[in-house]
Amino acid sequence: MMPPEELHTPRLILRALTASDSNDLFAARGDNEVMAHWDARPDACPAETAVVTNLLLAEMRSGTSMYWAIRISSDGDFVGVCDLSEISHEESADVGFMLLRKFWGHGLGSEVVRSLLLYAKAIGLKFVTARLHSGNQRSQQLLLKSGFQIVDRLPQYEIRPGVFRDCLRFKCNLS
Repeated sequence: MMPPEELHTPRLILRALTASDSNDLFAARGDNEVMAHWDARPDACPAETAVVTNLLLAEMRSGTSMYWAIRISSDGDFVGVCDLSEISHEESADVGFMLLRKFWGHGLGSEVVRSLLLYAKAIGLKFVTARLHSGNQRSQQLLLKSGFQIVDRLPQYEIRPGVFRDCLRFKCNLS
């Protein structure tokens, strides 16, 4: 399932991710602070981000995930990336979002999550989940404010081979 060409919020356009978004995405994926609560290490160079972008595009083609580049409506400035992944047809998906630091604290993440929840409901999903590192207080507050509830605590969850973090699982019912 490919994402719709665009989703809109009051201040943002969420456009289906393309290979040309890779250089902009490096600004987030190459930032240690942005990646501190992500499962991957920061990308060392734009070429690494291009490889990741191609993997995300392959997931989109397979129908297991939908990824969007987030941009400011008024000027097209790149804000970040968001997704519905691990899509289970007519059942559920996992939500994810990554914003450049300069956009933190402006309520844009809440707009993104609300838009993704509306879209998930429109395509017939029953619920959406999210998994966060327990230290990611900003995203925890955003999810709770958006209607998610903590449904599980995952102590020492392996986020990548040999790297463990305490995580929380969230769920938002859409029906």
